[in-house]
Amino acid sequence: MLASLVATCKMSNMSPVDYIAATLRAILDGHPQSGIEDLMPWRFNQPSSMAA
Repeated sequence: MLASLVATCKMSNMSPVDYIAATLRAILDGHPQSGIEDLMPWRFNQPSSMAA
């Protein structure tokens, strides 16, 4: 399953490590369960590097 997630991230031109970290952060910050589809690699919006 992890290999599939990494491959999907790479196909979506995103870093697997950054994606996993951002997704876990979103979950911990209370992302609604009804919006789980927004966290999938093919729909995930990476936070802007300027938003820090």
